[in-house]
Amino acid sequence: MRNYIFAGILGLTTAVAVSVPLSVQAQAKVYKFVDGYESIRFDTEALEELQSLGLSLASVQNTAVPALGYTYAVGYVPSPVGNDYSFSYDEITQEFTSLSGTVDFTGSIFFNVDTDKLNLPPQLELGNLSAEPAVDFNVKDTVTTGLPIFALVPTAPVNVDLNNQTVKLNFAAFATQEFSDFLVSAGATKPIAGLKLGDVQGDRTITQVIEPSTALAVLMAASSALAVRKRHRVK
Repeated sequence: MRNYIFAGILGLTTAVAVSVPLSVQAQAKVYKFVDGYESIRFDTEALEELQSLGLSLASVQNTAVPALGYTYAVGYVPSPVGNDYSFSYDEITQEFTSLSGTVDFTGSIFFNVDTDKLNLPPQLELGNLSAEPAVDFNVKDTVTTGLPIFALVPTAPVNVDLNNQTVKLNFAAFATQEFSDFLVSAGATKPIAGLKLGDVQGDRTITQVIEPSTALAVLMAASSALAVRKRHRVK
């Protein structure tokens, strides 16, 4: 029997905190994702379970090169078309906190449908996946169903490398209640909510966001310096 782990896991947050002495001053800064890709490795037993219900993995439209140990990868949609996700990170406490925005990918996962078992077209496309990490860890299919398909649960702390301006995220991917209900309404003989579908690794490049107060301070300093230079010229 497959490993169905669902209740309570979706309440997890992206914050990863490390205990530090109270005397340490927090220095959280705001960053945003600017590029990256999502690597996917499907669970073999989960694919067998889906096949028994009428869905067989046909292909994945790779739009990126998968990370080592992963089979497929979908690429990041560059802003301003998509992806305005930002987060705060404190280098001292290593606290990572989602702030706002979406994370959007291009590429599709295709399943062949056994139409004797499921009342669906012969092929099901789940694609152009999108998530809103500040709200939840659900990954939505925006091509066919418009539903959350995967629920992601962190399997390791967020790895932030400010020297190389990169972030690495690791998740286990579970079937959502919405996707399960979609299949049951199409004729699936049992629900799959909580079925672990596989593992996901997110690789991102990031850049620091200059906050309005910081930008204003820089402008004021530049204006003051310009005014001083002008006074010296007048003298």
